[in-house]
Amino acid sequence: MVGQKWVRLVTAQTPTNIAVIKYWGKRDETLILPVNDSISVTLDPNHLCTTTTVAVSPAFDRDRMWLNGKEISLAGGRYQNCLREIRKRATDVEDKGNGIRIAKNDWENLHVHIASYN
Repeated sequence: MVGQKWVRLVTAQTPTNIAVIKYWGKRDETLILPVNDSISVTLDPNHLCTTTTVAVSPAFDRDRMWLNGKEISLAGGRYQNCLREIRKRATDVEDKGNGIRIAKNDWENLHVHIASYN
């Protein structure tokens, strides 16, 4: 992969969800169980949605993230957990048309760029 010039992109779009009765934190950090129940409303994705694109490339020298066009710091533990989970869940990827092959064990050495818009 060293010296290769390619970018692999994946984009997902989801509807916006608004809490009516707010989430007040976790009673169990490991199991991610809430302190209280909550009620939320999901809006029509044709009107309001979140679009997130994740890009990976051997040319990226670090992980980066943008929210609504503004770059944010990835220093927080929650972001690092998300990046670890992305790499943990990654599988072999092959795009024969573009000559891209990423083995599962290559993901630890690749950096991702994430852009999300609400």
